[in-house]
Amino acid sequence: MALKRHEQMTHYLKTFTELLPKQPDLEQVKADFLQKAETVGMTEFLRVRAISQRTIEREVKEQFSNFMTDAVAEIIVQRGLLDKDQIDLLGFVDEDPDDEFVAAVRDAVQVNFVYEAAREHHRMEAGYYDRALKNAGQKNEVQEFVKKLATSHPALVGPSTLHAVDEMIAELHASAPWMADVSTWTYKALRASYNTGQTWLALPPVILVGPPGCGKSTYARKLAALSGAPVRTLDAGASNASFIVAGTDPTWSKAQAGIPLQEVAKSGIANPVMIVDEIEKAGTMTTSGGSRVSLPDALLGLLEPTSSTSWECPYSRRSYNMSQISWILTANDREGIPAPLLDRCRVFDVGYPAAEDLAHLIRILAAGCLFDEVTDRLIARVQAAVSKGRPPSLRRIQQLIGEAVAVAHDPVLH
Repeated sequence: MALKRHEQMTHYLKTFTELLPKQPDLEQVKADFLQKAETVGMTEFLRVRAISQRTIEREVKEQFSNFMTDAVAEIIVQRGLLDKDQIDLLGFVDEDPDDEFVAAVRDAVQVNFVYEAAREHHRMEAGYYDRALKNAGQKNEVQEFVKKLATSHPALVGPSTLHAVDEMIAELHASAPWMADVSTWTYKALRASYNTGQTWLALPPVILVGPPGCGKSTYARKLAALSGAPVRTLDAGASNASFIVAGTDPTWSKAQAGIPLQEVAKSGIANPVMIVDEIEKAGTMTTSGGSRVSLPDALLGLLEPTSSTSWECPYSRRSYNMSQISWILTANDREGIPAPLLDRCRVFDVGYPAAEDLAHLIRILAAGCLFDEVTDRLIARVQAAVSKGRPPSLRRIQQLIGEAVAVAHDPVLH
């Protein structure tokens, strides 16, 4: 039976944060210890920690023979063992207490011993946490970055129901009908994961191959926007693209974490959409130490399901669960795309929008801001350019609409 959305998300987020040093919270540790003590039995819990019943009774008598300690008095009040008017706020106890009062003090004394054990455990965990941060690197900025991730609670976003998936895909298809194959694949992938209870955006890696200006990156950004996931775009042709993805060793002068991990830390979202433009232009560079690095090599560990669940960041020198990121790569041509990427990604050949698709798209973009006559002339102009073998990019079409809107709002000179 499929797990509920909350249970699925909790399970994934636990695997994400378990790979991080977790800053211990004293109040949470105390609550956990008390719950365990009440589950196994207070006497047994304390006995394991070398606190006998004799020790407890001696402490109870001490609370009556002297002023009650603030810690015990506070526990009595917090647990509602006695009415507030039954205990003096200064901690003075009646010399002849009744059975109810004695039982309340005994309970509070035992809980106080539990809290002492919790405080000791917290001190140990705090020491581990401090050492874990230091092991992440000597630079303060590295430690701060790890701490930010360790103390955050990254969320998983996406359509919350299958009905919401239906609506998202319908709008996605309406915005780019010439990419119907991609939308259909996206729909099937999401339905398959949602049927198992994984109700957030997490797509297998995909490569969109098509001519410049056909809307590949626009489509990817639209998908992210409709799902509510943050999106980042990387240029595969940049000389340091591999380091931008994977990050660099903290000993480097310009060290930094990779952009995918930066995005998780910045947005608090564990499943952003990462777009890598023109992957066929990714080159290989040689480091000062003679090592050869490339963007495809840096991507492989993040695209592979088995390795992405425990991906090691060279910057923080820790592992993270990056398996829920959606990777959308684009290329103008299949030639030049490394074989390992083709093997790991679903590849779609995307064509330029047909004439009717362009007309439909322009009418959608121009709706409410241009007169129909102006929109018709713009469509004719674009289709004429297409017929001559000079199709404008979708970005250029949006610019043309913007220019037409600006002209329409210019003041009339007399």
